[in-house]
Amino acid sequence: MSDKTNDEKLRILQERLAQIKQKQETPVPTRNQREEVIEIATPKDEVPQKERNPMSFGWVKYVVIIGVVGYGSFYAYNNIDFSNLTSSEEITEEPKEFVLEYNLNLKGDNISIISSFEDENSAKAMVNDLKVKGYKCDYFYLPNKSNSTDELYKVYIGPYENNEETNQWIENIDLEFEIIKL
Repeated sequence: MSDKTNDEKLRILQERLAQIKQKQETPVPTRNQREEVIEIATPKDEVPQKERNPMSFGWVKYVVIIGVVGYGSFYAYNNIDFSNLTSSEEITEEPKEFVLEYNLNLKGDNISIISSFEDENSAKAMVNDLKVKGYKCDYFYLPNKSNSTDELYKVYIGPYENNEETNQWIENIDLEFEIIKL
């Protein structure tokens, strides 16, 4: 323990208790008094600094939003085909009917197309059979003699001078036919 005797320890304890009592009896200055003391204690030589507001960057978000909207509009204007964005009423136009037009240089009033083939050899074979039976006939390649792009060979009989003659020759053939006016 310590070298101090009990009497000395007792004396120190009593002094401390006395100091505590003295502090309790002394009135504590109020808050206003403390503030005044602080104000008086500040040196007047110092120039008080203005309170600085932290720099506000709230405007930056608006600039970014305007930039994004502007870029999006620019991108859409340059990359989207707005001609396809029409109402369904405009799209429902009736398709134009394709009219097949022939440009045959034959002497006569009309011919009768009696068959179509995808290969030329089949068309030649049919023409030969019809010629053996006594028909005036031939064939042509459809894209060369019309406005059609169908790659077909058409076999026809004729040309004949009038409809009666054409009908007379067609009666003897059991095939579907199409009469073309020249």
